[in-house]
Amino acid sequence: MADKSRPDSDKPVIFSRAHLLIEREYENFQKDNPWGIEARPLTNENVFEWVAKMRGLQDTVWEGGTFTLYIKFDEHFNVRPPDVCFHTIPFHPNVDMITGRPCIDFLDNYSQWKETYSLTKILVTIQDLLANPDLSKPVNGEAAEMIMRSPHTYRQMVLDCVVASQRVEDSYQSIDPAKYIIQTPHADLESRVRFKVPDTQKSSRKIFTSRPPAKMAKLSFEDYHVTWSGIATSKARQDLKNPLLEAIKDKPALQKAHLGLPQEEIEEQMKRQLEEHETLMYGRFRTKPSEEEERAVKLARLNKMKKIYLPPRMSPTNIHSTEPPPPSGKGKEEPWEKEVDDLVAWTSKLDAKALEV
Repeated sequence: MADKSRPDSDKPVIFSRAHLLIEREYENFQKDNPWGIEARPLTNENVFEWVAKMRGLQDTVWEGGTFTLYIKFDEHFNVRPPDVCFHTIPFHPNVDMITGRPCIDFLDNYSQWKETYSLTKILVTIQDLLANPDLSKPVNGEAAEMIMRSPHTYRQMVLDCVVASQRVEDSYQSIDPAKYIIQTPHADLESRVRFKVPDTQKSSRKIFTSRPPAKMAKLSFEDYHVTWSGIATSKARQDLKNPLLEAIKDKPALQKAHLGLPQEEIEEQMKRQLEEHETLMYGRFRTKPSEEEERAVKLARLNKMKKIYLPPRMSPTNIHSTEPPPPSGKGKEEPWEKEVDDLVAWTSKLDAKALEV
């Protein structure tokens, strides 16, 4: 690395080759002005660390999403590529859910990197990769399997990811990331970008801020989606117990205050609702009739028997006679009338259950 003189010295400032190449990359990137991509150094004093914002391509499922990336150059640029990782990690087959690193050949394999590749090519390639995943080399196996087995579910996951990125962008729109991203050695970026530094390491690292940095933790989209999906769609299990009701189950006064009704009245209402439900579902079952209902049923059956078994009889001598019948009175009782009276007396002694069909 070349020397860099003190700012207050009269000696000319000498930058390293990598520093000059990065400055040239910045000028070229501003000229290229690729659609939906912004990139700039975190600070004016350090051109080796960059932050970029990338929008999803139009007419794709990623349209509307805004994703933040962190770019780390080193003194070997442009012999080898910079390290690039997503800060807002998308759910994608070619993006590692832990580190946020996109899976691109010339970024992962130095032998495929060419010195002619520019920063614009790197970011445009990543932007195109979002809409066109490469399933032959997935680093997120769950996302790759979801695309093949359930494309509709993957599309919904991407839409949720887009909405989450919009919320993150709205939350941090007025925040300068240079005040919160800590300058770390290049080797430490292999795992992830760190936003929280242990107390034991604060003395050895420089923080570019005039005020204490806010405590921020990095959360992947997978963790975010699992957490909030569980909260939004969770349902109570049948064996799940209410801890409050369990605590007051032996205290009727507290139960009455909590439920607003005494336990006996609640049980009575539950019983009545259950009976109404059974009536609606299965119909009303026949109950034991009262004495009046039994008597009415008996009389109806007797009248039916009279009509069937005792038809009205006429005297043979009066069949062709046109004379009116003799007036009713206390005349001599016919034998068949006595039989009717005996039959009625006998049927009145029958058991009603024996007559049921």
